[in-house]
Amino acid sequence: MPTDEENSSTNQRAKTFAEKAVREPLLQFMAIALVLFTANHFIRGDNVELSSERISISEGRVQQIAESYRLLAGRLPSRAELQGLVNDFADEEIAYREAVAMGLDADDTIVRRRMRQKLEFLAEDAEASEEPTDDQLAAWLAAHAAEYQLPERISFRHVMVSTDARGHRAKGDAEALLGRLRAGANPTKLGDPSMLPSALPLTTQKGVATLFGEAFASAVFACAEEGWFGPVSSPLGAHLVVILSREPARDPELADIRGRLRSDWIEARRRQRREQFWVGLRQRYDITVEWPEIYADQRPADLARAGKTSEATDARGQ
Repeated sequence: MPTDEENSSTNQRAKTFAEKAVREPLLQFMAIALVLFTANHFIRGDNVELSSERISISEGRVQQIAESYRLLAGRLPSRAELQGLVNDFADEEIAYREAVAMGLDADDTIVRRRMRQKLEFLAEDAEASEEPTDDQLAAWLAAHAAEYQLPERISFRHVMVSTDARGHRAKGDAEALLGRLRAGANPTKLGDPSMLPSALPLTTQKGVATLFGEAFASAVFACAEEGWFGPVSSPLGAHLVVILSREPARDPELADIRGRLRSDWIEARRRQRREQFWVGLRQRYDITVEWPEIYADQRPADLARAGKTSEATDARGQ
């Protein structure tokens, strides 16, 4: 027969376990969900009865599920795998209906954005995604020539004098090496070792800046001298540079950038369809805005959106 001390110890352990369980986040979440579900049941009644609700999964939907699996796995699913995927789809449909019935979709930013995205996809019909003709691409290129201009490129060789290796002597040593290079010395025998390439093929200013820094790239592209010049500073040291060749900026041929033109043209069409869709949709709604007190007296021009928009403030803003 248990003693009073054993009973007290058992009760203490049970109390400790209960306290830990109450603090468990998962248990707290389940309790909140149960309260919400019960409240929804009494307030709204039985909106969904799974025993009487019908979920019909069409042959087309099953084929779509199988095709999605094929795109991911590289093969069609087996009968058992497809059954599992169809079961998952049915479970997802049940969960969606239950969540909507409980009002869990309300005020959910992610759900709202996803629904807006799907609506815009519907607005961007096949007309907006049609393949452009060469004439259409040529007209697009002519209208946006500046956006597609190929930038100037140069190729050059350099000799680096490292500030890490030479400290304050780097600039003076670089100037001495410049005289030797101009006199015909072999550049491969001069300078300090570096992980940077000793010569670059035709490269844009942006490409040069990626390796040598913005200041170096700007100075090199601005130089019109022939032969060796410098020193030109970079984060690694002082550089003596000779331009090997220069290709000026030029307008591209359509064939050179057909892929980019096609993508931009299609995206512009889709954007235009979206904008037209929203303009028409907003005109169907009377939008009233209740501005917070700190914004009540502000009327920036860009607050007005397309469509029939009216403004209202609460009593505090009047």
